[in-house]
Amino acid sequence: MKAVIDAISSVLFERWDPIGARAQDKRWPRDEYEGYAAGILELIDRAASDDVVAEHLARLESAWMGIEPPSPLEHRLAVVAELRGAIRAVRRQGPAG
Repeated sequence: MKAVIDAISSVLFERWDPIGARAQDKRWPRDEYEGYAAGILELIDRAASDDVVAEHLARLESAWMGIEPPSPLEHRLAVVAELRGAIRAVRRQGPAG
């Protein structure tokens, strides 16, 4: 489970990063968005559509981070696709990976 959460957190930091933490300081802690990973994993594991997960990201941006308007839908959908790919990759590796 930790490997999956780490993979989600990495995608959120590398690709989503709505506050621009990565651009502000290359030494910024890579776990900046880890607190959102479990909720995203739950949505994906419950077979939520890409649009539902993208809307969840938009709500995080606006409700928790105060970002208005949220990032473009196309960007959020691309992040969702990467999240799904990262989760699949970690799960394919199995418990030893």
